[in-house]
Amino acid sequence: MRILASGISGGIGQAFRARVAECHPDWVVEGLARRPNADDHRFDLTWPLDRMVDALSQLPAIDALLCLAGADILSPPLRHAPYLERLEALYRVDVAGTVKTVQAALPRLSPGGIIILMGWDRAGLGKAGEAGELYALAKGALTSWGKSLAKSLGERATVYVVAPGWVQTRWGDALSPAERARIAAKTATGRWQTPDEVAHVLESLLTFPRGLSTGQVIYVNGGDVLPS
Repeated sequence: MRILASGISGGIGQAFRARVAECHPDWVVEGLARRPNADDHRFDLTWPLDRMVDALSQLPAIDALLCLAGADILSPPLRHAPYLERLEALYRVDVAGTVKTVQAALPRLSPGGIIILMGWDRAGLGKAGEAGELYALAKGALTSWGKSLAKSLGERATVYVVAPGWVQTRWGDALSPAERARIAAKTATGRWQTPDEVAHVLESLLTFPRGLSTGQVIYVNGGDVLPS
């Protein structure tokens, strides 16, 4: 299996690559990143579509596309930026950037391939606070688009939206132990999810029998949010 993954340099992207290396040495992960290492490809979700298409034009056919990249509005410098500036960052990366990535990669996706988008477990239920409002707006839009994309593509591709809750990536690592514990205490399991757990779900979806499910939102939150 050949997989194209944006956001490969993030916590979940790195965990996914490590899991593939350990469990599926025959799989190939083509990573996309703004600041790529020697094994990855330079790719920026704020690029115009034609530049994205050019960047992917030399890659071989892929079996799966993982859209893991997202804007971080919880860490500096965006953490203290004006509300609409944070909204614009989320739109450019999480919404428009993801849509353009799918459009650029779709011609390279083999028939019956898999597309996985990254949502948020509270996108449809809401969360108080400016960050909650902004993430719900961006991830809610992306989730609805993913469901519509699944209907549009039909048998051409399977589409999933993975919706994590509190995942301890770099932002979580930067919090104080007391703040991490406070957040964990509010969850159903009393702990944060790990990037490796999300990576395990991504791997499982790539091996799930195709054609049985598409347009589904897969919640990865220990039951912290149970949408109807």
